[in-house]
Amino acid sequence: MKRYRPNTKAVLIGIILMLIGILCWVIKASFIPKGALYLFPVGLLLICVGGLELTITVFIAMRKNDLAMSAHLKEIEAQRKKAEGKKE
Repeated sequence: MKRYRPNTKAVLIGIILMLIGILCWVIKASFIPKGALYLFPVGLLLICVGGLELTITVFIAMRKNDLAMSAHLKEIEAQRKKAEGKKE
């Protein structure tokens, strides 16, 4: 049975987006406390988009693994029934 892994490029993009979002927050909090008000919502949006991309990527990989396991179990069940049919 083939095991599917999450797409590496999508995972990296999600992590990078989240890191850029955190960087926006750090810049806003540390270096520009009273100005650049747009950095807070932009950072929040980037963190959310990065997390959403990671979640979708993991669900796609999980679904592929689920389908592969289901097909594998059906194949084993068919072989078992075929073996029982030969015994009788």
